[in-house]
Amino acid sequence: APFGGFDFGDGSFHFSSGPGGGMGGQEIDAEELFDAFFGGGRRRPRGPRRGADLQMHVRLTFQEAAFGTTKDLHLKYQARGGEVKERDVSVDVPPGIDNGMNLRLQGQGAEGDPGAPRGNLLVQVIVDEDEYFQRDGADVHTEIPISVVQAVLGGTVDVKTLTGTVEMKVPKGCQPATKLLLRGKGIQRLHGASKGNQIVHLKIEIPQKVTSRQEELLREFDEETKKCGRGVWGGIAQAAGSAFETFFGGKEDKKEDKKEEKGEAKNEGKEKSGGEGKEQKAEDKDQGDDSDDEYEEKKQQAS
Repeated sequence: APFGGFDFGDGSFHFSSGPGGGMGGQEIDAEELFDAFFGGGRRRPRGPRRGADLQMHVRLTFQEAAFGTTKDLHLKYQARGGEVKERDVSVDVPPGIDNGMNLRLQGQGAEGDPGAPRGNLLVQVIVDEDEYFQRDGADVHTEIPISVVQAVLGGTVDVKTLTGTVEMKVPKGCQPATKLLLRGKGIQRLHGASKGNQIVHLKIEIPQKVTSRQEELLREFDEETKKCGRGVWGGIAQAAGSAFETFFGGKEDKKEDKKEEKGEAKNEGKEKSGGEGKEQKAEDKDQGDDSDDEYEEKKQQAS
């Protein structure tokens, strides 16, 4: 037989030639023979194997992602041979990291064969959203309410930033879509020294209820706008009417009410004075009758 058979002694696929095969009993690696015929240069790795890479995730707050932090991670994994191992790893999170990014910790993965290095630890970052700030790369967006008067006349508002509260100037004539820029008040760029900006969106709040005096002033403002020919005006009184008058009555209604009250009071006065006069006349008549009776009695006695 030209071949002596297969040899699996070291875990690899070997075969050897027989004594008369012309190869002197030399052992041949099947992979080397395959590469010799078909090329490819592929070699089976030799020596101790490196440890496996491990993966996990870490959750950060918005502020932690913006300014950076240090997190302690607890690893629990299965090593080669089925043994379960646990250990703690500390990871430094750089400022400016964003949601979905990965941190690679070299040599913090699973153990390899004796004499071989460990694998790596890949940490995926999950950043919680913030109720006030909205992130767009290194920039942050915020929304600030202002009154109608501030929008028209201008003024100042307090704005919360990542590093504290600042006073921001509101220019005159702000429109609902006005955006103001606070330069350098954003998030530090990852692995950089510069920072993004904070974009402030102005939200003009329209009051749902006004007093009668406020409504009067608004109507005067509308009339003045109409006279000077600037801005948008008209259609208020005809379309909306007076909300105050709708609930509490207008000036004409109040005048009618006052007239009715005066008329009732006048009638009551007449009835009262007329009744008292009749009663007085009746009393005078009774007194006159009594005097006549007394006079007749004295006259009879004299005669």
